[in-house]
Amino acid sequence: MPKYNKVYFLHIPKTGGRFFTKYIINQIEPILKENCIDILQLPEKVKKHGGWHEGIDDNTYIISVFRDPVEFFVSAVAHMVADQEKMVDKANDFVVIDNHKVIDISKEFLFDRLDQIKYLKDFQSQNFILCPKESFILHQARQYYDENFVFDKDLIYKRIARVNLMIRHKDLKSMDYNILIDKMSKDLEINIPIDISSADREEYKNNSSDALFSKLDKDDIQKVYNNFLFDKEIYENDSLFWTGK
Repeated sequence: MPKYNKVYFLHIPKTGGRFFTKYIINQIEPILKENCIDILQLPEKVKKHGGWHEGIDDNTYIISVFRDPVEFFVSAVAHMVADQEKMVDKANDFVVIDNHKVIDISKEFLFDRLDQIKYLKDFQSQNFILCPKESFILHQARQYYDENFVFDKDLIYKRIARVNLMIRHKDLKSMDYNILIDKMSKDLEINIPIDISSADREEYKNNSSDALFSKLDKDDIQKVYNNFLFDKEIYENDSLFWTGK
């Protein structure tokens, strides 16, 4: 019997999770089922982002992707603007329509958002505490912020250390996916005979995000980091991540 009987992808928003789900999770799901390994499902109202799933136990293989906090926030803001401009195809996995089109987003707008959506402070880390059941994870994050909830950093570190496959977003964009599949095969003790080397790495790209990020100078980047210091601490801890090498 394989060591694990469940797989859970802890999908943090704006970290490449839609790509990972389409090209990896969905591709291996039939093979997992053949080997009596289930994928943990989320409550219907929660959609894609379930935080620390209550069904996680010692037999659960956990995967997650973590992003540079500045890139994360810039991407989140760019996606919000694309949605406001009706450029997000909500019926097609929320992909940005005509992702080659660049929306001109000012730095001032970015910093205005930084002041307005403070519940996103260290949001990636919060995903290892949050466990929404009746609403989107962002709604729970906002509720916790309004209640002045203090997140247990030791517990967050403990749970991140429990993740079997923790990947930085920048590595996910560049790695050899066959090596990734080989690692998962060995970890899960099953054969996963798929080739995803032809996956479209640009499918979910938002060029408006890249354009906005390019406007930021060193001081701007530090200003954003100052709102995500715990996320930054985690992101820079090499011991927590698998690099695909």
